[in-house]
Amino acid sequence: MRLTGKQYQQLTDALIDAFPSQQRLAELVKFRLEKNLNAIAMGDDLKEIIFKLIGIAESEGWIDRLIASARESNPGNPRLFAVAQEFNLATPMPSSLSGLALEKIIIKTNSFLDVNRWREALGKIEAQVCRIEITTNDAIKFGTGFLVAPNVVMTNYHVMKAVIEGKAGTNDVILRFDYKQLRDRTIINPGTEYHLADDWLIDKSSNVIGNRLPTPDELDYTLVRVEGIPGEEAIGKNAESSSALRGWVKLPTKSYEFAPNTPLLIVQHPQAEPLKLAFDTDSIIGVSENGTTVTYRTNTEPGSSGSPCFDINWNLVALHHSGDPNWLNPNYNAGTPLSAIRSRLEKQDLWVDLLSGKPI
Repeated sequence: MRLTGKQYQQLTDALIDAFPSQQRLAELVKFRLEKNLNAIAMGDDLKEIIFKLIGIAESEGWIDRLIASARESNPGNPRLFAVAQEFNLATPMPSSLSGLALEKIIIKTNSFLDVNRWREALGKIEAQVCRIEITTNDAIKFGTGFLVAPNVVMTNYHVMKAVIEGKAGTNDVILRFDYKQLRDRTIINPGTEYHLADDWLIDKSSNVIGNRLPTPDELDYTLVRVEGIPGEEAIGKNAESSSALRGWVKLPTKSYEFAPNTPLLIVQHPQAEPLKLAFDTDSIIGVSENGTTVTYRTNTEPGSSGSPCFDINWNLVALHHSGDPNWLNPNYNAGTPLSAIRSRLEKQDLWVDLLSGKPI
């Protein structure tokens, strides 16, 4: 991978912004790249040291690892996010959202958008969404899930159905976070694997077979307990003590009004690919009469089931579960409003536990 002059400058500025001390930078290089910063780039001026570091990384062929490792250590830094996007090492944004184009959708949201804060939020969410892999007798099935508590992942019932019904074992399930690959499909980071805890099933609500409207007990979600506490752990392997923790997607504390023709964002693993962001500024179609289904135009593909859906300000508003059954001429995708899931969990005294910020 070769950097243009502009990319070299952007990466230099991003690393200075994300790692403002030589000690912090040295920890990144030592723990995540297993290299000695002083042996690579000595000096008293941080900008000079970073300039030399990038040059060595480029000449020795590990510039992609440097960018990926820096993002793992500081996933919320918007400058690192912008640099990583150019090399497919951050969630790609639709071309309509490049640069300051985010400001053009204010009319749809009635709010101002800070582009850097918007990128910062997406950078953090990236680390909280996982690819779900389930090995069955006939194939490996894929879905998407996301942390909603330190050790709890939410996904669809139909994603976990084989395990719930005993057709696959808990050892057949992998929750893979942080998966990264370049545009040429070279895998930079195979990801961090987590597995289900022994007492893995916290709650489930079945999906609907057919075209009828789901009832309040057919919301197509599953809450699974993860082995370990990924939300309280640093992102990636060999992480330095000062690096960011993974965290989890914050659950909403109030109902969201799905106004027609407003934006909806979905962070997903379509076709088991690395994370992608789908976005539509005129997305919302409507909510069913009983509040169990929201329909929208935001794109998804197989593998996207179980993805989190957000409003323009990165508030979690729905759980994606399916598309229009008329696959020859699809008109919508569909999800479960988080307000419906919350109502069901409140009746089971689970909602307060999820909001506590503690492992369950």
